[in-house]
Amino acid sequence: MKLIYRWWQKYGSQLVFGLISIFMAWLVYYTQGTLISEMLYRLSPSWLLYPQIDRQALYEQRTIEELSNKIVALETQNQNLKKIIQYQEKSSDSLIPARVIGRSADAWWQIVTIDVGNNKGIKPNHVVMSVGGLVGKVINVTANTSRVLLISDYNSRVGATVVRKGYQGFIKGQGTPVGLMEFYAKVADVKVGDVVTTSNISSIFPPDIPIGKVTSIDLNKSPAPEAQIEFTAPIDFLDWVVVDLTEKPQ
Repeated sequence: MKLIYRWWQKYGSQLVFGLISIFMAWLVYYTQGTLISEMLYRLSPSWLLYPQIDRQALYEQRTIEELSNKIVALETQNQNLKKIIQYQEKSSDSLIPARVIGRSADAWWQIVTIDVGNNKGIKPNHVVMSVGGLVGKVINVTANTSRVLLISDYNSRVGATVVRKGYQGFIKGQGTPVGLMEFYAKVADVKVGDVVTTSNISSIFPPDIPIGKVTSIDLNKSPAPEAQIEFTAPIDFLDWVVVDLTEKPQ
């Protein structure tokens, strides 16, 4: 008996805990954990329990949020369209409003697609503008859509004039809201803030369309000075534009 007693003192607690562990494991397996979950649920204080979800209230809240977002979006579109209509009314040219319906994230500064095509008289090389000035030119046309090469595209070249002094050059895109103007000859007086428009010697673009403003100038650049031109049209977030159907005489 002493031997059993000593053995129990040494290993009894381990045996009891082992049996309890085996029983609990069997109980979890047999009940798939439901009994344990129920026990924990009843023993847990109320602040630890999951709150009851009011599905109807949640649905109504999400519906209100969706409608509010749609209202904001429609108001923004309406304001942009009003600006385009006002711009169209101020111009004597034949302008067709169009909505930007396509733009790739991989070519954000290169190409946009608009929702008018040759059914509206759109042709390649027609000039595209927005509130603020020049946007680009049409390069491809289908029956109902057109692709527009933006002035911010690396392949874009636009003849330009510094209005204050009449200096001539061309602006090429850099894939950003800022273009690079390269002058045809040495210039002596170009300042930050000078307004730049399309040139009267451009082969595609009519003269005097606003392009942007000078943000910096390097008069010592060789072989000719260069200037950074910030575009005044919202190239980075175009929504509505207008297409000029007037063809420049060749």
